[in-house]
Amino acid sequence: MSRSKSNSRSPIKRSSQTNKVFDEEELDEILENINLKRPRSMYTHFCLEEIEKFKNKNKNKKIDLKTFSKECAKKWKDLSDKEKKKYIDKFEEDKMKYKHDLEVVRHYLFKDYNDVVRSPPTAYRIYLNEKLREGFEKDLDPKKVKAKASKDWRMMSEEDRNIYKERKKDNDDWFEKAKKTRKVTALSLFVQSTIQTAKDKQKDVPTLTDIAPLWKKMSKSEKQKYIDYANDINEEREKLQDIYELVSGVKPKKPAGAFRVFLQEKAKEKALHSLKEGKELWDQLSKEEKDEYLKKAHRCKLAYKYKKMIYNKKIKKILPKRPANAYAQFLKEKKGQKIPKGEKAVVYWREEYENLSKDKKKKYEQKAELEREKYQKKMKEFDNYVFDMPKRPLNAFTLFVKDRIPDLKEDRKNKGLTTQELLKIAAKEWNNEDGVSQSKYEKKAEQDKKRFIRQLKDFETMGYYKRNSRGERTKKEDVDEGEDEDEDEEEEKSKRKMRKKRSSSNASKSTRKGSKRAKSKSKSQDTKRKRSSSKGKKRMGKTQKKK
Repeated sequence: MSRSKSNSRSPIKRSSQTNKVFDEEELDEILENINLKRPRSMYTHFCLEEIEKFKNKNKNKKIDLKTFSKECAKKWKDLSDKEKKKYIDKFEEDKMKYKHDLEVVRHYLFKDYNDVVRSPPTAYRIYLNEKLREGFEKDLDPKKVKAKASKDWRMMSEEDRNIYKERKKDNDDWFEKAKKTRKVTALSLFVQSTIQTAKDKQKDVPTLTDIAPLWKKMSKSEKQKYIDYANDINEEREKLQDIYELVSGVKPKKPAGAFRVFLQEKAKEKALHSLKEGKELWDQLSKEEKDEYLKKAHRCKLAYKYKKMIYNKKIKKILPKRPANAYAQFLKEKKGQKIPKGEKAVVYWREEYENLSKDKKKKYEQKAELEREKYQKKMKEFDNYVFDMPKRPLNAFTLFVKDRIPDLKEDRKNKGLTTQELLKIAAKEWNNEDGVSQSKYEKKAEQDKKRFIRQLKDFETMGYYKRNSRGERTKKEDVDEGEDEDEDEEEEKSKRKMRKKRSSSNASKSTRKGSKRAKSKSKSQDTKRKRSSSKGKKRMGKTQKKK
């Protein structure tokens, strides 16, 4: 979640897409009492009351949970419907509050892009969201608001509808930008500005080696301008990233706490050398300064909980169903059958199942085992699904550096060198290398790019991609040179020989079969000829006798 700026400046006016306007302080008061905890059940409310009664009577005694839980269960069964109504009302109150808190978080923390929270919206969805927000402010029933909005949309003229269609186009463009969001640094902005100025003046475009010393020579005040500009851009891009996470169902990352955010800020300023110094500086802060960090952390926590709720809903739809046990298989068969009057279904069917013979029980146990095996196979496939954004592809030079730097570190000549110095050595080797070795890494980069495109398409359509998909695995052509290539060549030769042997053996078998078939055919033909000739001779003999 994007973090709001400190209150040292003038208070920022935050306007929701309704006509309501809030100051920063008013929003903090609204969000301070929200935790987004799930509502407690009726039985938990009852148990909490019993615990309080026990503590008031026996202040020094400790609660034995096993015995206490059994006693609570017995008491809960003995309660009448009137006595249970009190706990039912408490549960409904918690449920209503939880729903209200969810709507508040969605309206005020994600208010700049409420139309894009669930999916890239249609024109009707944008109109409906507007009406729902107005109803939320006026405490109207959402079902009645939806019914009225659908009737008004049907009766609406095309001119009024075109307003929402134009807004849909803007939202679609905004969603496409959210896919390509990446963080920006002050140095990268300085590099872009220097290159642009050189192009405008029609000069030679400078390289990174020419720009790096200029950045070092700059004063702190000039560097601070680029740092502030980078922070402003990153805040806007974090909002876009929130859209993408909500719509596509990306697994959200846990936010940092107040103390950790404080340490990160001091580390960027290079004002920290150890955790002890960080704790001392944290203790020196006033209550107002600490409250600012705590408010930021609380907002980030609420946004994280809301995003995780949507993420869990998306995964539950894809998860395979759990297998039914033997007793559940028995109940499936008995579904729809009538029970004798005056008996409870749960007790009746349980007694019947327990009175079954071992052979009949085995039948249901075998069905349960088959379902369990199917479930395990599906879960293995589900383990290969990745719900995070696929990693961006690497270029040929970065792949070369990944392979080369560990070898350079092991070399004795390079002891004591920093990573930047090792990168310079690797860059020189890359420039001096032959085209053959460079082409090897270029092929790897192309494969990585294809992998990224394929995974991204799957991720956009389904919300996940498979880890062990084709193209991600390395082929034998991409193996490093030297001994590994020789071993692979030998393996390939042995495989070719085996294939030739198999083909030759198959051919010999086919020729044998063919010769046998030919012999059998020739024999059958000879026997037919003999029979025909013997029949002809007999006929000739009969005619001669008649004459």
